[in-house]
Amino acid sequence: MKKMHGFLAAAIVLSLVGHTSAHGAVGSNPEAFARLQSMVGHWEGQSGKNEKSTLDIELTGGGSAILERSRDTIDGKPVEMTTVYYLDGDKVQMTHYCMAGNQPTMRGTYAPESKTLTFDFISATNLKSADDGHMHHAVYVFLDDNHIKQTWTFRKNQKDTFSEEVVYVRK
Repeated sequence: MKKMHGFLAAAIVLSLVGHTSAHGAVGSNPEAFARLQSMVGHWEGQSGKNEKSTLDIELTGGGSAILERSRDTIDGKPVEMTTVYYLDGDKVQMTHYCMAGNQPTMRGTYAPESKTLTFDFISATNLKSADDGHMHHAVYVFLDDNHIKQTWTFRKNQKDTFSEEVVYVRK
């Protein structure tokens, strides 16, 4: 009977280890964080509305966080927002300080074969209800070392209302 318990315990541990390894390989978030760290610098882009955007990205917190300042011109008015990227354990996350006046936090999943980092909403501060407008989803495609495409999706009344895509070039 003791041998049977030992065998079952070993089988359970091995199945958990196998599951964890397989799951970790799908979205290696430390690799995603390293990708984000490689973006340090100044970037310029243009949206589909022919409006200019810039990103200024720097490391902070001893390299444990990445600070991104975006500057855009929307309807002829300058707008600035900040996004902070960080690891929470082995999960890459971001908190976006939005012009909508709230701060959505999103968790990322990285697909190395397509060089795509997809962020999905997990929570927000200063959001009175799920119907309030907020950034809900973001997709980053690392085209090469000097080009990145970002697509941000805004949600209101629990429906996606628009997406904004910008291709940035490192300057």
